Amino acid sequence: MAKPVLSSKTETAAKLLQYAENILAKVTENASLFPDPVPTLAEIESALQAYRSGLTEASFRDMRQVELKNQQAAQLKALLYDFSLYVETVAQGNPATIMAAGFAPSKKKVASGESSPKPTDFRVEITQAGLQQVGVRVKAWKPARFYQFEYRKVGSENEWTRVLTSKSKTIIGNLEHLQQYEFRVTYLGTNPTPNYSDIVRCYVV
Repeated sequence: MAKPVLSSKTETAAKLLQYAENILAKVTENASLFPDPVPTLAEIESALQAYRSGLTEASFRDMRQVELKNQQAAQLKALLYDFSLYVETVAQGNPATIMAAGFAPSKKKVASGESSPKPTDFRVEITQAGLQQVGVRVKAWKPARFYQFEYRKVGSENEWTRVLTSKSKTIIGNLEHLQQYEFRVTYLGTNPTPNYSDIVRCYVV
């Protein structure tokens, strides 16, 4: 059964912008096929506009603006991934419906019942004191489409904040000084059901 393929070739700013803009345009054009989208088109458009503005600010090479741009890119990718799951539910394997949403249908039959393994060798490290950021990395898993890192303050009842990337390591910034955070990660393969690593805690200094 065909599934929407969320391209991993979105690491460059131009490709990510083009990819998101195409999905937004296609879904708007074929709105009757996608009632009550999750996330909403307004959320995707807002994230797209924030990322576009972030790119402009980051062009001056201000390190804070570059980090904000990276976070905006991660947020946009996370929304597109969630939207691909919604399209998969609506399409029910119909390639034409998948393409109507701006995605490419998978070419091979996907073994959707195969869950991803629990990530191992997950590490969180202070990259440099005073930058209010940490480096996170995990043992790579070749079948993974994406790596979903998540974090929140220790003792907080807030939702986990997600950082989606096609690489097994990344930087998480804009954290609060002298606060303790907890982190976890899951692989995202053909089966989107998360299988989280053990939680790692770290103080931000």
